[in-house]
Amino acid sequence: MIEAGIVHRLGHLELGDVSVAVAVSCPHRHQAFDAGRFLIDRLKEVIPIWKKENWSDGSTEWVHPGTDEAIEGPGRKP
Repeated sequence: MIEAGIVHRLGHLELGDVSVAVAVSCPHRHQAFDAGRFLIDRLKEVIPIWKKENWSDGSTEWVHPGTDEAIEGPGRKP
C-alpha cells in the first residue's frame, strides 16, 4: 500500500447517505481492494461509532458500537 485515507461523516445522515469513504493507492487493484476491506474492518474495531436510530413514532434509541443491542431510551421499549 502506498497511501490510504478514511473519512467518516458526523451528524445527522439520511437513510442511504454515504457515511464513510476509504481511498487506497496500491500498485495493483487486488491489493487496493484487500487494503480497503482491511481498513474499513479495522475502523469498526477501533473507533466506537454510535448509531442513533430515529423511529417514525418520534422515539429514538442508541445502538451500541460493536453490537446490535440498543440502549433503551425514553419512549422506546425493547
